Amino acid sequence: MKRSTKLMIIIAFAVVLTLGRMVWYQTQTPDVQPEAAEGQLDARQVDFSNSHSIALNGDWKQTSKSDNPLYTELPKYMQAEAAGTYEMTIQVGEQVDRYALSVRSLYSNFSVYANDQLVYQTTDSEKGPATPVSVTDLRADENGQLKIRLTFDEFHGNERARSLINVKFGSSQQIQKETYQAGLLQFFVGAIIFIHALYAFVLYLMKPKKIGTLFFSIAALLASIAVVTSDYNTLGYVMPLSHEWYVRTVYFSYIGLSFFFLLFVVFTFTKAASKWPFKILYFLFTAYLIYILAAPIEIVRYVIGIAISLSIAFSIIFLILFRTVFLSGERALPLFLAGAAVVSHVAWTIFVGNLPILEDTLRAAIKAGFYPFDITLALVCFCSFWFLRFFQTEAENKQYIEELETEQKRKDQFLANTSHELRTPLHGMMNMVQSVLEQEDKLKNRSRYQLELIQTISRKMSYLINDLIDVTQMKSNKVRLEPASISIEPILVGTVDMLRFMTDEKNVTIHMRMSESLPYIYADEHRVTQIVTNMLHNALKFTPEGSITIKVSADESYLQVKVMDTGIGMDSDTQTRIFLPYEKGNNSISESEGIGLGLGISRQLAEMHGGSLTAESELGKGSVFTLSLPLAAEQKDKSITGNIPFTEVAAAEQLTEQAVPAVSGYRILAIDDDPVNLMILKQALEVDGYHISTTASSADFIQQLDAEKWDLLIIDVMMPEISGFQLTKTIRSRYNLTELPVLLLTARSQPEDVYAGFQAGANEYVTKPVDMIEMKTRIKSMLELKGSIEDRLRMEAAWLQAQIHPHFLFNTLNTIAALSTIDTDRMMRLLQEFGNYLQTSFNGKNLSSTIPIEEELDLVRSYLYIQKERFGERLQVKWDIDRELQFFIPPLTLQPLVENAVLHGLQPKEEGGSILIQLFKKEDNAIIHIKDDGVGIPPDKQRFLNTSEGHTDSIGMINTHTRLQKLNGCGLLLCSEAGLGTTIQITVPLTELTEGKKKTSTP
Repeated sequence: MKRSTKLMIIIAFAVVLTLGRMVWYQTQTPDVQPEAAEGQLDARQVDFSNSHSIALNGDWKQTSKSDNPLYTELPKYMQAEAAGTYEMTIQVGEQVDRYALSVRSLYSNFSVYANDQLVYQTTDSEKGPATPVSVTDLRADENGQLKIRLTFDEFHGNERARSLINVKFGSSQQIQKETYQAGLLQFFVGAIIFIHALYAFVLYLMKPKKIGTLFFSIAALLASIAVVTSDYNTLGYVMPLSHEWYVRTVYFSYIGLSFFFLLFVVFTFTKAASKWPFKILYFLFTAYLIYILAAPIEIVRYVIGIAISLSIAFSIIFLILFRTVFLSGERALPLFLAGAAVVSHVAWTIFVGNLPILEDTLRAAIKAGFYPFDITLALVCFCSFWFLRFFQTEAENKQYIEELETEQKRKDQFLANTSHELRTPLHGMMNMVQSVLEQEDKLKNRSRYQLELIQTISRKMSYLINDLIDVTQMKSNKVRLEPASISIEPILVGTVDMLRFMTDEKNVTIHMRMSESLPYIYADEHRVTQIVTNMLHNALKFTPEGSITIKVSADESYLQVKVMDTGIGMDSDTQTRIFLPYEKGNNSISESEGIGLGLGISRQLAEMHGGSLTAESELGKGSVFTLSLPLAAEQKDKSITGNIPFTEVAAAEQLTEQAVPAVSGYRILAIDDDPVNLMILKQALEVDGYHISTTASSADFIQQLDAEKWDLLIIDVMMPEISGFQLTKTIRSRYNLTELPVLLLTARSQPEDVYAGFQAGANEYVTKPVDMIEMKTRIKSMLELKGSIEDRLRMEAAWLQAQIHPHFLFNTLNTIAALSTIDTDRMMRLLQEFGNYLQTSFNGKNLSSTIPIEEELDLVRSYLYIQKERFGERLQVKWDIDRELQFFIPPLTLQPLVENAVLHGLQPKEEGGSILIQLFKKEDNAIIHIKDDGVGIPPDKQRFLNTSEGHTDSIGMINTHTRLQKLNGCGLLLCSEAGLGTTIQITVPLTELTEGKKKTSTP
C-alpha cells in the first residue's frame, strides 16, 4: 500500500470520527433549548412528549441565609463554594402528566424540591450518591408551572477535587430512557473491552514470551475500568466506591491505560524498549501510579494530572505508530487507527468539552452523555489488527511450513538415496566375504577371524541402513502391512539364531519361555520379525554380561512378547525419549553405537498392527520391553515347549539358494556399467540354462539388440552414458511389452522411481541388492508369461466372439508388472482373476447357445476386478444380485456391455465413475440392469440398435442385441443422456430359459 493511500485513510478516519461525534451530539440535542432568565424558564414551546430532555441553563435564583436573591447560572462543578440553594420556575403548560429531573453531582449531598415539596434527599450523609439521580413523577401545578429547588449541602471532596454538576429536565419517560440508554451503552462498551483484556491475557498465557500481549491485556482492563467510571459512573451501580477511591480509580485507570498501551506499542513495534529515555519514562509513570494509590487524596490532583500524562503517552504512541505505518507496512495501520480513536475519545472528554468557545448547548451535550462510537471503532480496529496479524502470521507460517516440508523431503530423499547407494556395495562386500569364507579352506585362523569381523560389522551397518530406509518411508506413509495368521515361534527362534554373532564376545545367555500352546497372531510376518529383531538387538547391545529372557504369553485379545535383560538399564528421562527418532539415551554405550531409530520404528510398526510397544527400566537393573500384538480370528492347534536356553536352541536351517527350474533356450541380453555385477549375473543365470550375453556399453547393447533375437532384456537404470529409463523408451519404440520384456535393476526403490520405470515401458523392476532367487523367479515368470501371451494371441483370431482386444491384454499385463513390485499379493490375485477371465473367455462352452448366469457373472467379476486394479479409485463397482435366480443366458452377453460402459462411459471422465450391476425378478422375467454415470451416449449414436449401419465402436453391443433378439425376442433397452450416464436393461423370460436349461443339460 502506498504512503499517500495510507495518509488518505488516516485523514478520512479522522474526518469520520469528528463527523460521527457531531452527528451524535446533534441527535442528542433537543430541538428547542430555552434559556432561563431571573429564575424563570418558559418551556412551553418544547414538545416533551417527543423531544430530548433539556438542560436547565440560564439564571437560577440563589438564596443565602439572609434570603437576599441572587440570579446566577448553576455551578458547573461541585466544590465547597458551590454549596447553597438554587431555584427555577419552569412553565410547562399541560403537555404531559409527569415530568422528571436528572441530577448528576457525584459524592455531594443535595436535596430536590418540587413545588415546595421534598421529592429527593441523599440518604447517606457521609458519601452522597455515587451515580446520577433521576427524580421522576413530578407534576406541574394548576397553572402549568413546576418550581424546582436544589439545595447542595456538602461536597465530600477536597478543595482541589470537584464533581461535574449537570441538571436535565424532561418527561419521566424520556429521562428514564436517556439514563438507561447511557448507562447500558457505557456498561456494554466496558464489558467488550474487558473481554478483549481476557482473551489477550489468555494469548499471553499461551505464549509468555510475547510480553506485549500482557501489556495490551492490562491496558484493555484499565480502559474498561476507565469507561465504566466516567460520565454516568456505571460501576457505581454494582460496586459503589467512596469518593476517595473513586478519584484514585479514575486517575489510576486513565494513567495506567496510557502507560501500558505505551509499553505494548514500544515492545511490539520498536527495538528501543530498553533504551534509557524509555526507562526514565517507565520509571516516571510507575512512580506516578504508586503516588496515585498511596498519596493522601487531598494532594493527588496537585501532581501532573491526567491531561499531561495522557498527552505524553499518546504523543509517543502516535509517533511510533505513524512511523511504523509509513516505514514498515500496513499491518500496524489498524492499530494506529485504534489509537487515534482512543485519542479522539480522551481529547473530546477532557479537552474539547471544556473549551470556552463552544456553545453552551454543544458543551452540555458533550458533558451530559456517554459517546460510545470512538471506543467501539477502536475495538473494531484492534480486532482488525489482531486478525490481520494472525492471518499474516498464518500465511508466513504456511510458507515456512512448506519450505520446511520441502527441506524435510530433500533430507528424506537424501537419506533414502544415500541408504540405497550404501546398501548395494555393503551387500556386495558381505557376499564377497561370505564367498571367501565358504570357498577358501586354507585361510589362516587370524585371516578367517578378520573376515568374520568384517562380516559382523557389515551386518550392523546393514541394520542401520535398513532403519534409515524405514524411517523415511514411514514419514511419507509408504509402509504397507500385509497381515496374515502367523505363529510367533519361528520368528523368535530365527531371530535368536540370526543375532547369535553378537554374543560371541559377551558372556550373555538367551532364554525363551513360552506356554504350552500359543495362539496365532494376525500380523505382517516381515514387520514382526523386524520389531523382534530390534528388541533383541537392543537388549544385546546394552547387556555387557548376564542374561536375556524372552517370555511369551497371551490373553483373550493380545499376545505379549517380553524381552527382559539384566543390562545397564535406563533412568526415567531416557525412558521418555527412547522411542523418539535419533534419541539414544545418556550412557556411554549408546553414545558410541546406533543412531536411535530402531525402537521408534518398532513402536510405529506395532501401533500399525493395532498393538503396542512399551518399556520399563531401572538404571543399573536392566530393562523390560513388551510387545503386544492382536490375535488372529482363526486359530490352529500347536504345541510349543518353553524355557529353552540359548545354548540348546537348535539353529535355524540355512536357507540355500534353491535353483529355479530352468527354461532352456531363452536368450537374455544384460547391460550394467559395473563388470562385477555382470559377471555375477551371468554366472547365476547360465546355471539355469539361459543363454545370456552381457555388455557395459550402450552402443554395443543397441548393436546386439538389432543383430540378434532376444527373449528378455536386463537393464541397469544408473549408467554413465544413457539412463536405463531412456534406453527402455528406445526399446519400446521398436518392440511392445509382450514382444520383448524389460527388467530394470536399480538401487533406488522410491515409488516415483518405480513409476518412472513402468512409464518408460519396463515389465519388471528389481531393486539392489538383488535377491537372486527373487530375480530368477521374476525372469521365469516373465518368460513364461511371454510365451503364454504369444499362444493366446494366436488363438484370438479363432475366438473373435470373445471380444478380447489386444490392448486390454497389454494393459492388464502392465498392471500385473506394476503390482509385482508394489504388492505381490494383489499381483497374485490379479493373475488369478486374469487367468479365470481368459479361461472363461476361451472356454469351449462359449460355442453353446446358453450358459448359466453365474458363469457369465463370474466372467464379469474377473473383468471388473482387472479393470479396477488398473483404474484404482477411478472405477467404483456396485453389485445388487438376487442369488436365488438361476437361469441360462447366451454366453458373452454381459461382459461386452460392461466393457463398453467402462471404456466408453467411465474412462473418458477424468475423475472416473461407478458402475452398478443389478439382477432381480419382476413378474415372470429376470431383469438385468447395467448402469454407469459416465459421459453417456449422444442421441445420434443411440439409434444404432435399431439400424443396420451400426458403428465400429458398438460391435459388441449390436452382437449382444442381435443374439438376445434371436433367442428371447427381446433385445437390449438403452437409456442414456449425455453427461449423466447410461442404463442398459436386459429382460430374460424365466419360463423359456428354464426349458432351455433342461434341453441343454440333456446329454
